Amino acid sequence: MPHSPEVVAAASPGVRGRRAAAWIGGCVIGLTACVTLDLPSIAHVHVGHAITSWTDTPGQRGLFDVAQAEAAVAAEHAGYAVEGARDPAAVRLHLGHVLHAADPTHEPTGPGTGYGLVRAMDGCIDHLGYANEVRDTSANLRAGLPKVLAVLQPLQREARAVAALAAEGRRAADVAQAAAYAQEVRQRSEHVLARLALARQQLSTLLAAEQPPYRTVPRRYLFGLIRLPSGDWAFDLSPAPAQPMGGYR
Repeated sequence: MPHSPEVVAAASPGVRGRRAAAWIGGCVIGLTACVTLDLPSIAHVHVGHAITSWTDTPGQRGLFDVAQAEAAVAAEHAGYAVEGARDPAAVRLHLGHVLHAADPTHEPTGPGTGYGLVRAMDGCIDHLGYANEVRDTSANLRAGLPKVLAVLQPLQREARAVAALAAEGRRAADVAQAAAYAQEVRQRSEHVLARLALARQQLSTLLAAEQPPYRTVPRRYLFGLIRLPSGDWAFDLSPAPAQPMGGYR
């Protein structure tokens, strides 16, 4: 089935960019009406997935926001685990809370969002990477996003390390060993939280320099982006419900 005019227009080289035009043909006998839409850039949509909204996060929050929320829970409960070092039950309880915040596939209950730091970090890096690679990325983003990603990418490993160490500490038979794991988990969690804050500030500064200016992307565009078989991105603004973001996360 051919793509709708909106998909084709957004994917065509001559109409990419912030003010790309998508033509919606309304055909009545003897009458054709065309409406021009101002579409956000594909790059800005991917940035929006990181900082504004994403389809499967709790409350459809931005992936970056979820990562920061989960890192804050992990750091807080790692601190509680260290404070309870003389109580093995307290240490294991709070290390379990850290594990839940980091990777709820290994601990489904706890005080986190249920999404997980690891998953949110992976998604955030994916979408900022897409924003850096698409054809309509501005020179400003192309120069600045690699610096943001350079801060974020090592945190993928750190998030997984936090989860692994929390799991090991919870299994430790010796209370002193469990407390040592808790100390390491706290240091790493606090490091992740601080570096995420730095990366978010870098991204905010970068977006403030965008021309045309970056504006919050409306959800109809955030959730109306698809990846074509060619690898290009396009908007699917057809009235029928689509399967948004099919084939990638």
